[in-house]
Amino acid sequence: MNYGKVHRFLLRTIASRGVLSMVETEEAVQKFSDNNEISIDNLVKEINEKIKPLHQQIKISNDELTDEQVVVFICLGHDEATKSQNVFSAMELEYFRLLLEEIMSIETRQITGILAMNLVNRLKTSSFTKTHGQKLLDTWCRMRYLDKDENNYALGMRAIHEFQTYLRQNMPDTIEECFLCKEIVFRGYNCPSCAKAVHTRCLNRYLDKVQKWPCCKADFSESQLERLNAESSRITQTQVLDETSQQSAEYNTIVGNTQDLSQDVEMTQDLFPEITSDLMPEISQEMLQELSQEEIPEVSQRVTRKRKRN
Repeated sequence: MNYGKVHRFLLRTIASRGVLSMVETEEAVQKFSDNNEISIDNLVKEINEKIKPLHQQIKISNDELTDEQVVVFICLGHDEATKSQNVFSAMELEYFRLLLEEIMSIETRQITGILAMNLVNRLKTSSFTKTHGQKLLDTWCRMRYLDKDENNYALGMRAIHEFQTYLRQNMPDTIEECFLCKEIVFRGYNCPSCAKAVHTRCLNRYLDKVQKWPCCKADFSESQLERLNAESSRITQTQVLDETSQQSAEYNTIVGNTQDLSQDVEMTQDLFPEITSDLMPEISQEMLQELSQEEIPEVSQRVTRKRKRN
């Protein structure tokens, strides 16, 4: 299939949204094209050939928690052109680095909203407020760099794929690889018998065949997962209490400013206009050229490398 308007439309849609489910991707292509035989796999391969020089990629993967197939737009470049984008300031990127490292340092791979707000205090500047921090959290959730579950924040699909190299190079002592697929585990379990890590999705697939832990072949039971989930919950609560006890004054400030936060969490629409579920009109060649020249909002290219431990 020749590279044409369907490719350009799909590229623009995924780049704007960050992450699409495979169902959403298929529906978008079908509504834009009369040809129902178009292969998403082939479209993605052909688009990737075009955007490879831009250090960008579309990746088909699976959500670690739900196992849902998703299509992710990721940025892989670290050259001067990508580093020069000014969507986020240096202070904002430093805040993201703190979030990333805090999330990865906790066994549950998620932090509470209170803990995320407390990280603002580590920036040691009065110009970066908790209101600003809340706006950024909302923005990064919308861009799928973060996921929010009730009041907890975890790394989103886009961050999981963009920051693989960063984590391996800068935080090797905090990551664990899945026993089955050898990818980094962000959401999964540690075997109660041998402590090896397994993705939730990989474990579920394995258990469909045999009711044993894949790493050491110990007998599996649902009660083990319930116990592991309960332990993870207690770990998260302990982390919050420790952080709160160290920064009680900052915590009181957060509680006192709850009303102000609720009034100020509007999205910065001028920088990050929301992409609705409505399909965009046909993409012209001129718009494709514009896409190749513009900077699509990204985080991984400019997050500073973690300072080496002494």
